[in-house]
Amino acid sequence: MKISIFGLGYVGCVSLGCLAKNGHQVIGVDVSSTKVNQINNGLPTIVEKGIDLIIKEQHDAGMISATLDFKQAILDSEISIITVGTPSTEHGHLNLDYIFRVAKNFGETLSQKNEFHIIAIRSTVMPGTADKFAAIIEGNSGRKRNIDFAVLSNPEFLREGTSVIDYFNPPITLIGTEHEGAAQKLASLYAGLPAEIVITNTEVSEMMKYVNNTFHALKISFANEVGNICSSLNIDSHKVMEIFCKD
Repeated sequence: MKISIFGLGYVGCVSLGCLAKNGHQVIGVDVSSTKVNQINNGLPTIVEKGIDLIIKEQHDAGMISATLDFKQAILDSEISIITVGTPSTEHGHLNLDYIFRVAKNFGETLSQKNEFHIIAIRSTVMPGTADKFAAIIEGNSGRKRNIDFAVLSNPEFLREGTSVIDYFNPPITLIGTEHEGAAQKLASLYAGLPAEIVITNTEVSEMMKYVNNTFHALKISFANEVGNICSSLNIDSHKVMEIFCKD
């Protein structure tokens, strides 16, 4: 399939290379000319084990490219994957400005496209984001969600340092949507991966990513507290946690 990826940061770069390695034609889109030039020269935009070899291999095979032109990328692809950043604000909330700026770009472009277009959000977002994303497209294009296009939730579960391994060996593949046809087409991208594909409604999928991130942070905080207690009692905290994690 022809796929466009919006955002060439950590998740975007890994997704670009790994989707191409699985046989898809992939074009990356970013506002940074530096990142675009790196991809077009066969170089990754991140430092991550294994991704440099994949990007070079797929660039040399003509399977990947990058552009600043979001309109052409949308018009030339069947599925778009959103991986732009959603950094935390000073109050701890997610900044979704970049996501909704991309939504406006889609609204401007899909008015010129007659084929059904699938948009999958892999960025970390709060429940209700895909709905607002779709509403922005409708308001700027005159197109109707789930008739002319569909916006799905497709959260990633990649860890920095092992993201390539994690991409090809995910715990699950999660897709949230109210459009069955779009769900099946997006699921086909991951059909060869050794993981269950879970299809649910959009807001459950969006919430699941947030719960997942929060729970991992909770586990780290808990382990650090156990470490502090063990240290004060001269107990080997690593041995305690090693045995605890067998449960």
